[in-house]
Amino acid sequence: MKKVNKTVIFSMLLLIVLSGCWDNKDIDKRVLPLVIGIAKGDNHDYEVTVQIPITKSSGLMSRIVTSKAQTVSRALGEIQTNSENAVDYSQVRLVVIQRNLASNPKELKQLIKFLMTSKEIPLNAQLAFTNESTVKLLSNINNKLGVDATSLFDYFNKGVGWAPGISNTRIWEAYRSLYSYTDDLTIPVVDSGKDTVLIYKGAAALKKGRLTQTVNLDENQLINLFKNHNADGKIENVDFASVMVKRSTIRNQALIEGNTPTVTTDLKLKIDILEVHSGITNDQIKHKLEKLIEKRFYHVFNQSKKNETDLFGFGQYYRGQIPYADLKNWRTTYYPNLKVNFHAQVSSE
Repeated sequence: MKKVNKTVIFSMLLLIVLSGCWDNKDIDKRVLPLVIGIAKGDNHDYEVTVQIPITKSSGLMSRIVTSKAQTVSRALGEIQTNSENAVDYSQVRLVVIQRNLASNPKELKQLIKFLMTSKEIPLNAQLAFTNESTVKLLSNINNKLGVDATSLFDYFNKGVGWAPGISNTRIWEAYRSLYSYTDDLTIPVVDSGKDTVLIYKGAAALKKGRLTQTVNLDENQLINLFKNHNADGKIENVDFASVMVKRSTIRNQALIEGNTPTVTTDLKLKIDILEVHSGITNDQIKHKLEKLIEKRFYHVFNQSKKNETDLFGFGQYYRGQIPYADLKNWRTTYYPNLKVNFHAQVSSE
């Protein structure tokens, strides 16, 4: 009797200890997609495309798999169901959304909320839009990179001194912007490249889930400066010279009188002169560049103010000056009256 009791007790202990591991899947039995493309299908369903690495006797390869369903989660689930391996989305680095879906504010907001609440896709995955079919884009990625698609992450994260104008927006940042009273953001737009994997097509401004305008690489680099990024490594061309930004600093001072906010911005750039036409002085280059950057700023600012889209995040400076209950009116009451005194100061080493 005692022997039987010991066996039962031992079995129960095993059940308790091992119960948390029963559904674990060995790493060698899982496949880890890095890129997901999401589009709207012809029949109002969702078209989800995934690049899946597969193991063959000849080595590691990859293929493109597409599924259509009424919801994104169902399409992702069908890919898992129909795959011979366990598809694990926990390592996804990039989610590309086709323009036909991104241009629909209601659909886009639902998608961002799904990506935020999904427990399968990481919240820090990069977001991007594309003007072309996501199937075509992912097929191009697959053809050019294959299983080395991890380098896509480097495309958006080149590091200090390389392509400072590229946007880098994560899922959680896009979700946060849906509810922000005072800050909007940009999401990069990429298409398939002929010689390179991707071609940067600028960035789309996102205001509470609605696309309001597109900015080019130079304009987005200015926006990044206001988001505490630097311009190191930026190449600027004026009519008679090319220069590289070696160091940048920006200082903002915000005041408000009544419903009229005023921001004074001082941008300082230290440059290296790379090429210059003969007879041109350093002062001429610096003056030309200052005027170019100031003109660029006011072009983007006036356009974004017209769209009530606070791309530079000026509203952030007033969160302590405007009563919280009134912050929700920032874009409609205060932002249209905002005056910005923007000054660019260029010096050379």
